Amino acid sequence: MYLNNQNQRFLTAFKELENFLVNLAELDDEGHVSFSRALNEIYYQRKNPIISFYDNYNFLKSASDLRNILSHENDVFLLEETYVDKFISLKEAIIHPLTCLKIATKNIISCSLNDNLSYVMKLMDSNFLSHIPVLDENRMVKGVFSRSTIFDYLISNKDFSYDENTTIATFEKFIGLKSHLNENFLFVSKDERVDEVYTFLFKNKEHEKTIPLLFVTRNGNKNEPLLGVISTTDIAKYK
Repeated sequence: MYLNNQNQRFLTAFKELENFLVNLAELDDEGHVSFSRALNEIYYQRKNPIISFYDNYNFLKSASDLRNILSHENDVFLLEETYVDKFISLKEAIIHPLTCLKIATKNIISCSLNDNLSYVMKLMDSNFLSHIPVLDENRMVKGVFSRSTIFDYLISNKDFSYDENTTIATFEKFIGLKSHLNENFLFVSKDERVDEVYTFLFKNKEHEKTIPLLFVTRNGNKNEPLLGVISTTDIAKYK
């Protein structure tokens, strides 16, 4: 019997996702566990951060209804390619989630304590950066120089002036990872899932510090070489 190519793509992808969800749900039911049963278990028990997002859950519920119809009347309607592509993309995100290193910026623009202030400011301006990590000789993060660093410095040093010999070391007290008044910086493992760190970059309460950057290292340890940087822009692209 002829089966439309898009319908076949959908059914093949659905079966793959169904097998994954049934295993993930870990239900003790004897016999067959349906897709819907596994999906509800995962959603309500928050066993997967992507499915915990209601729009994704609702989309998969509708997909289940379509699969049930196609299982009995496989030529009753033809699925649009855009719909099947969306389903497959969601399936891939669930089964093969993106890791932090995959979306991180690996061509890192950084500076050191010995770099000239004018050079760093021009570097940030030409690359439209609001923050730049300060690395040591082993590429470990020693701090962050930001557009507000000089302002913070001026509050304590009203007679500040600089020349071609002024270096980032002048601001060492103000660039430490714990020295920023309204900002915080987190380290994440290269293998950590993007969907699990998504909420880190957004304030849940008004008084909380913002997190402009996530630093990616091998194990999420600050005493490891920096492998990549994740900004709100990177997260927005993923979302």
